[in-house]
Amino acid sequence: MNSFIEFAARSETGKVRDNNEDNLFCNGILRTSERLNEPFFLSGVTQAPCVFAVCDGMGGEACGEIASMTAIETLNEHFEAIKTAIPCENFAVNDYVSDAAKRLTDIMKAQSIKTGTTLALVAVSDSGFNAYNLGDSRIYRFSNKRLIRITDDHTVYEENLRMGLKPRPYERNVLTQCLGIYDDALNIKPDIYGPFDVSENQGILLCSDGLTDMLTYREISDTINNSGSPAEIVNALVDAALNNGGRDNVTCIFVKLAIA
Repeated sequence: MNSFIEFAARSETGKVRDNNEDNLFCNGILRTSERLNEPFFLSGVTQAPCVFAVCDGMGGEACGEIASMTAIETLNEHFEAIKTAIPCENFAVNDYVSDAAKRLTDIMKAQSIKTGTTLALVAVSDSGFNAYNLGDSRIYRFSNKRLIRITDDHTVYEENLRMGLKPRPYERNVLTQCLGIYDDALNIKPDIYGPFDVSENQGILLCSDGLTDMLTYREISDTINNSGSPAEIVNALVDAALNNGGRDNVTCIFVKLAIA
């Protein structure tokens, strides 16, 4: 049994920021350093095994771009190892995260800067997929016209919610885990979700908080339900985020799975 996979990705700087600190990975395709601030759109078709990821850099000025680019370029180097390990790829993804964390730590020491990035990654096989995350970029599953959030945000806000404490609004953007910035970055491991079964016409959404801060859960769900192909979905989602203010960089990937 083969999984026929249609995907699309889009990334925009937004209406407020001067530079785009987001980056993405679509089964071997990534945004290059020469065109980071240009609008990005990609659509295509592939088969399992395959890997998709979104990274949202932080650190001010160009530092966020350094972090997200480093994470994605490192992922590209580990791409074949992760694909080869699918569907038991957890160790390969952990190796990748450790390598990316070390590279970011070396960059921070060499350049005397602090920088970091989120990571939302999906590895797909013929039989299912696993999701991995660090930070507040999110992964959703779309099945039977229902949008289901898979990942938990690594933020002070959500940690307080999980402990039954009253969070404060500004805590939504205070990360408790990410690649880089922290002294214990070399010991970081992503949260792992899955494996999830692959069913016909199931979808996976990966996105930065530039999308989820601008659109409610219902708006995201309705937009997907009212769109057709992955290309139509990512364009509709990003356009909606920009129309709602576009206060941050916005990046999303939609992966549609079908059984061939």
